Amino acid sequence: MERFPALRLLLRFGRRWALFVAVVATAAVTWLMVSQIGPLGWVAVPVALPFFYFLAKSYVELIQIVVEMVH
Repeated sequence: MERFPALRLLLRFGRRWALFVAVVATAAVTWLMVSQIGPLGWVAVPVALPFFYFLAKSYVELIQIVVEMVH
């Protein structure tokens, strides 16, 4: 693990990273939806935030599994 500081950082702050990615992706999707279809685009927030958090958290868990198998 000493050779891979990015993995160590991801394992340490994985949940926070997943939340940050989810918020940024949700903001981007919401901005795009609001700019295209108006205020109705705000409906995307309750759907996009859990979806992107699940996606990012799954990535972190997959990395954790790979690191445990290799290490």
